[in-house]
Amino acid sequence: MVAHSKIALRRPNKPGFMAPAVVLEMANAVNDVMGVDNLELALKEAQLFRMPSVTEPVREDKAARLHQTVRKLWPEDAAEISEIAGKAAAQRIIETQITVRAQAMLAKMPRATGAWLLAKTARQNAWTFAGGGDFIVESESRFVLHSNPVVFGEVANGAVCQFHASLFEEMFRTLIHPRLVCKEVACQASGADACTFEFVMAPH
Repeated sequence: MVAHSKIALRRPNKPGFMAPAVVLEMANAVNDVMGVDNLELALKEAQLFRMPSVTEPVREDKAARLHQTVRKLWPEDAAEISEIAGKAAAQRIIETQITVRAQAMLAKMPRATGAWLLAKTARQNAWTFAGGGDFIVESESRFVLHSNPVVFGEVANGAVCQFHASLFEEMFRTLIHPRLVCKEVACQASGADACTFEFVMAPH
């Protein structure tokens, strides 16, 4: 397993790359839920013969192969694995890209204002979780991801982007409000034009 690092992530100089956490945290989650032997199986199936460093952007097709392999090998466990990975990836992004000062500033803002500012920040750093996809902030509670590389070419009966939903939810729960819940309400893999995510406030 790869430990979290405080080292800043190197930004790629061309499109088609994602943050290494998209791969590293999925691998960690597979290891935690399914065990090391199954992790080796998934990496072999996804043709990932070398894990990236914590500062090394990863090609989006490599990330897609691992995520789609997990869904293919373990359809009943994939949602749980993806949620664990998304949550850990969010914490890694928070640690390496959002300063303590910025976190404190968000905590003091009205919820809607802070959510909007965090959403705009996510848009500026969308390559980390969207690669070459087009990430659009429609409002502080609704995000749309066109050409999501993690589901490219995949066909499913329902929403499969638990990784992204969990990543968004963890970021906003940590930085904006602990009762925010993010759900994918439309998914490219199931025939939608884009992957769409919406936030709601969980009951007390």
